[in-house]
Amino acid sequence: MPQDAVLKGRLEGFRTAELLQVMGLNASTGALHLHTEDDRSGLIYVEAGSIVNSMELDTEALTLGHVLQQLNMATPAQLDRAYHMQTQDPLGKRIGERLVDLNILSRDQLTMALKTQALWTLREIALWRQGTYEFRPDEHPSVDSGDLRLSTTQAVMEMMRYEGEWNDLVEQLPDGTRTNLALASMPPTRYPLQFPTSVWRIIAQVNTQHSVRRIATAVRQPEEQVAHQLAGLVRDQLLLPVGVTGAPGLPDEAERLSMNHFNLFSLVQRMEQDWIKKKSPVDQLIALATFINLTMMALEEACRSQQLGLAPDTLAILLARERLTGVGGYDFKINRNRIDVDEFAAFCKRSFEGNMRHHLQVAPEFYQTVLETLLKALATAFEAINARIASPRVRSQNKEVWEALFATFRGQTLADE
Repeated sequence: MPQDAVLKGRLEGFRTAELLQVMGLNASTGALHLHTEDDRSGLIYVEAGSIVNSMELDTEALTLGHVLQQLNMATPAQLDRAYHMQTQDPLGKRIGERLVDLNILSRDQLTMALKTQALWTLREIALWRQGTYEFRPDEHPSVDSGDLRLSTTQAVMEMMRYEGEWNDLVEQLPDGTRTNLALASMPPTRYPLQFPTSVWRIIAQVNTQHSVRRIATAVRQPEEQVAHQLAGLVRDQLLLPVGVTGAPGLPDEAERLSMNHFNLFSLVQRMEQDWIKKKSPVDQLIALATFINLTMMALEEACRSQQLGLAPDTLAILLARERLTGVGGYDFKINRNRIDVDEFAAFCKRSFEGNMRHHLQVAPEFYQTVLETLLKALATAFEAINARIASPRVRSQNKEVWEALFATFRGQTLADE
């Protein structure tokens, strides 16, 4: 398969494991998008033939929290603490990194848990038998995959093993780990109600947790292991499958932390309208600094709508990380996620007036340098927000929008004056 080829088709004819085999053999880089008939979506990223991430957009999708509890690596209280920190700083570190900072996990444990999450997600997606797929070359994950690479060969072998295992469970658990269960109203006659303690622990969670995945998380055991036990109880008519949990979308906590409510299009439209009115070089540079502030204001509003707090040093940290704290010996004055535009305006005016007073021909160079610094700063803010948006389609659309906006900014240079 050529690296720039777009591969499309239906899962009835080409299963996910087979697709990944092809991508591994061809050392492909890109994203495999999958959609089922009931609107479930999956996404698998590959890089040079290795799998670097996988995710499922479903309200009951496997989360890092599920994995950590099922592997007995973190408690609900510890996860709640990290989640609370995340709600106060949604653009800061991710929950896994916060657990490392809290000494709940080691860096190696976090890596193992993230790899497990990716592999278990692949296993679930491998069960999809109807729907469509599309491979988009050179599409990359929104965050650095770091050392989370999975061997395509090993992943495919695990997917095929899991699929074989689930063939024995599908009659009892027709919707996989999303299957909802309930206790039978009456136990079968002459059934000896004697179970090991481990089985009683599972039965006790059925009426409160309902789904296979949630039950496994509550008893802190791997969901495949719990699925086998639950399937046995269904065969014995002690439990009944009563439907499916989940729907298209994100798990509740992930939905709250997602920046899906950030209205980029209205913000860009406002910037474009304001930019047209700026005719002088100084006014244009001041406008860009103002646009950074407008972006942070829009972000704060999106956070408020989700009952999230935004750390007051978010902008300062983002710019420091990219070494965009100033330009030409001038440091931006940043307070509570706002650039001091008045101070910056005074700096720009002094610089241009000094050039004119001494007849120096450096104004165009100064303008371009400051312009590019401000555009990089604005892009940094956009990218940080966009990385928290779950939908790859929306992320791609957003990037196209702001790149077109930046082309407009660069199109009107000092030479046009």
